[in-house]
Amino acid sequence: MQTRTRSLTLAALCAALTCVIAPWSIVIGPVSLTLGVFGVFFAGAMLPPAMAVASMAVYLCIGAVGLPVFSNMSGGAQMLVGMTGGYLWAYPFMALLLALACRRWAGLAPRLAAVALGQAVCYLLGTAWFMRVSGMGLGQSLAACVLPFILPDFLKGLAAVLLARALQQRLRPAGR
Repeated sequence: MQTRTRSLTLAALCAALTCVIAPWSIVIGPVSLTLGVFGVFFAGAMLPPAMAVASMAVYLCIGAVGLPVFSNMSGGAQMLVGMTGGYLWAYPFMALLLALACRRWAGLAPRLAAVALGQAVCYLLGTAWFMRVSGMGLGQSLAACVLPFILPDFLKGLAAVLLARALQQRLRPAGR
């Protein structure tokens, strides 16, 4: 029971963290640079796979009901079907990929490979949706929605993995 309660509590805290940090954004085009990606990767690095997905699903639901937890203090269901909706829908998949990698491998390199794979999934889903909604072509969409974000998103993933590793060591019960 204690393990389940602990997982649920950590999942709720990861959803709350994402709600608090994701609205802090820098508008650099049709897609904003947001700290939400850090929250996604932190949930993936900190939680078991099912809880990582649940945490990001809770975040999306909180935003869908209208609370301003998405980039630039926005909220509402229209955000999930708007130009950046595909990126938001990728969040549970990104968290799942990293959680699966963290469960299987302790090393930093495989976890960072999972971060990169999570980014690829985000960019694939998000850019495909963006192109459908905006009518922009692939080259323009990649230039506006992917290229400026590759390095910052990877660095957010690296920071999330390192922070989760440090916190997990401190949260481990004594004697383990």
